[in-house]
Amino acid sequence: MTALARTRSTTLAAAALVGLVGGAIAAARPLEALAVAAAILLVVGMVMLDDRAFPVAIVGVAVLPWYPFISTAAVPPLVPQRIFCAVIAAAVVVPWLWSLARGSSGHRPRAFPFLYGLLVLLMTIMIASSVGAIKPMIESGTFGLIFGGLAFLVARRFGRTAGWETAGFGAVVVLLLLGLLAFAADPGNRIGYFTGYPITYGALIMGTLPLAISFALRRSPVLAGGLAVGATAALILSESRSSWIAIAGVVLIVVVLLMRLGRWRALGTLAIVLTIVGAALAQTDALKGVVERKLSADVRMSDSVTHRAWSYGYAAEQIKQRPIFGAGYPGYSAEQAAQETDIGAVDNGYLSSWVDLGLVGLLAVTAPIAVAVGRLGRWLWMGTSPPGEDLALVLGIIGVALVTIFYDSFYWAQLALLLGAMGGVLSRRPAGARSRRGVRIVFR
Repeated sequence: MTALARTRSTTLAAAALVGLVGGAIAAARPLEALAVAAAILLVVGMVMLDDRAFPVAIVGVAVLPWYPFISTAAVPPLVPQRIFCAVIAAAVVVPWLWSLARGSSGHRPRAFPFLYGLLVLLMTIMIASSVGAIKPMIESGTFGLIFGGLAFLVARRFGRTAGWETAGFGAVVVLLLLGLLAFAADPGNRIGYFTGYPITYGALIMGTLPLAISFALRRSPVLAGGLAVGATAALILSESRSSWIAIAGVVLIVVVLLMRLGRWRALGTLAIVLTIVGAALAQTDALKGVVERKLSADVRMSDSVTHRAWSYGYAAEQIKQRPIFGAGYPGYSAEQAAQETDIGAVDNGYLSSWVDLGLVGLLAVTAPIAVAVGRLGRWLWMGTSPPGEDLALVLGIIGVALVTIFYDSFYWAQLALLLGAMGGVLSRRPAGARSRRGVRIVFR
């Protein structure tokens, strides 16, 4: 039987099974029926997509609108936490199980992933012992921390980066369309609440946009330029200043890398593109008004700025008292902040993780960022031109990492999964083109 015939047979069998199971359960327990059907369809997707199933599953969970489409504050997701957590777990575990069933060759065991696995296990045990039971752990923020670490390890079985650029392009298109619909429904409101909060929306765009642009550049420079304009407009409408800083930081990194490689023509092209994007956005009064309002002089006295100043002092005191294991459970710093201020968060993901989970948790959640920064440093030091997919993964991780300086990114499951999976794939890849300095390699 050919591969196409097997796929068709599996699809038909799965469709019949979904119908039977769904029909039997839906009348009494519709949410459980939906979860079972989704799980079966996810397994079918493994058959059809092979290694590409992993990035599609991770990115799909990250960009789906789990939260109310229009809102003015962060609210719980539309689905029960148990369903959301089940989908988070399935996005990591199902591709891994399918890979094992197919007999796909994983990476030879090494010290780093083994030690990282122990670190994630220690963090999980620490959280479980602090909350005292499994049931309190059924919360998307906690699941994001744990399964983000597992995604890092599972991703090492899919180290060829197959499907990541396509998944990133699809993610940005979905995020832009959802943002456009949100803006059309409520033009005066920030867009992005369907991801949980507008800053989460901005971070998701920053994490997937480099992959999307890399995908688009292989097909049409016009498509890539249009994608850049649309994404920049969406970031402005999200009113997430941390994302604006992140996109500026990522562009600066690209400029430095091009200068290090002596790619002056590419640098000139980038300058022209940035000028065109800036001019196009400056002609839109709505976008220009948002930027002027968010960057006005009185922003220095806004609640977000004054709260961050309080957060730094609070975190320094807490870390001094419990540097290794922290308070032992996620959300401790947010609870303390809510009691002391009007904002229930410490607006720095690194500090909140250190306060809540100590160095154990901080090392676990920042491992993907360390991999990306290490890879970028190697390219700059050796003057090596990186492969396009690897560069896109690095820039995506660094984009989210910059947002995290101002936001509790690690407690949003979508971002934790995305960081873990992208960092794991990158850690499996060879360290870059193995060339001596001065040897020219194609820079996509």
